[in-house]
Amino acid sequence: MGRARKVGAALARARSELMDAAGLGLLATAAFTWSTAAGFVAAGLAMLGMNWRLNEGAE
Repeated sequence: MGRARKVGAALARARSELMDAAGLGLLATAAFTWSTAAGFVAAGLAMLGMNWRLNEGAE
């Protein structure tokens, strides 16, 4: 019974570590996705601003 309990405890610890790693992986993925989307929005706004400035200067 003692050995089974030790094995169960080891599996519980391993499961906890895997869940922590999966959670950190999901958090990193979310941060990367958000920052990439924010980068595209910033680049789009910069291009719109530059286009507007060029159009203003052409008139």
